[in-house]
Amino acid sequence: MNLSRSLTTLALSVLLVLLAACGKVGPPVPPHHISERSSDLQAVQRGATIVLSWPGPPLNQKQSINSVDRAEVYRLEERRDQEPTLDREDYRNSAHEVGTLSRLDIEDQLTRFGFLHYTDPLDLTRPKDLSNLRLRYAVRYVNTREQQAPFSNTVAIEPVSVVSLAPDGLEVEGQAQDRVMLVWNPPAANVDGSTPANVVGYNLYRLRVAGDGQPELLNPEPLGDTRFTDTKFKYEVLYLYTVRALSQGSTGLIESADSVGKTLIPKDTFKPSAPDPVSIASANSVISLFWPSSPERDVVGYIVYRSESPEPTPGDWIRLTPEPITAVTYRDEHVRLEKRYYYRVTAIDKFKNESESSKIVSEVANP
Repeated sequence: MNLSRSLTTLALSVLLVLLAACGKVGPPVPPHHISERSSDLQAVQRGATIVLSWPGPPLNQKQSINSVDRAEVYRLEERRDQEPTLDREDYRNSAHEVGTLSRLDIEDQLTRFGFLHYTDPLDLTRPKDLSNLRLRYAVRYVNTREQQAPFSNTVAIEPVSVVSLAPDGLEVEGQAQDRVMLVWNPPAANVDGSTPANVVGYNLYRLRVAGDGQPELLNPEPLGDTRFTDTKFKYEVLYLYTVRALSQGSTGLIESADSVGKTLIPKDTFKPSAPDPVSIASANSVISLFWPSSPERDVVGYIVYRSESPEPTPGDWIRLTPEPITAVTYRDEHVRLEKRYYYRVTAIDKFKNESESSKIVSEVANP
């Protein structure tokens, strides 16, 4: 009986200790804060918009206290003749939010482009209101608990109203071997409605539609003409071409918005040049042919034909090479001595375009 009471008392004591431990309050845990902050925000005027771009945050695979939920874009309107607002606290108190990127937007842009961007539209129809205006932008991230990261660096833009509208009428003027010729019309006015258009040149861009990334600038220097020949494309690839006009701003060139794009899948339907000249010689019961390599970069081989007729018709020619040969020589060992044979050679490219025939050459099979 005493033993039973002792065990009961011990069990109750252990239970009380455990309950006391569970209710014990430890030291306070400091709150978590989001720390992701961009330090490389950039801004550029493009037509009637300001385009912002910056590196993206490291995205966690799992949602956590520090996960970025969205990016907030802020703008502060200043006078050009006032001291710039560089203090972060002053900026936070004066700027206002103009847009956001959701978590899905952030993930999509980082996957496609490797960076983030946001376009802020401007009203450039009242140039007097812009003459003393400076816009200062910053971005910051907010996590799933609505905790805000510090602002990025700020970047200032002094918008220009006399910026050209986008060019129009972009078309493919023609195609030739390894060349696509494009042409477009100059813009008629500026975004504020004034004329003539403030145009000092053009930039042409090409985007590979099936891929991710930004359009590629095709011209290393501004174009002075409304046409361009693209020689660095690949056949059978879907491209989107766009062109932007360049206007002279107070601190440099300003691009217009994109023109209406022109899609194109370049097709190679162009015959290579014929091999020329074809040389021929005979010795040891073999007739040998020689010719120079084709200048076209897509030629994959050559086809050799033979006839026994001095005035051959199309049906008299026999194809000696079932598959195109890559060598620029051919040895015909299946000949009869003292008999004259006639030959012609063609080039073929990787798209099965066969050249015109070379000049016909002939030789007698010698021992």
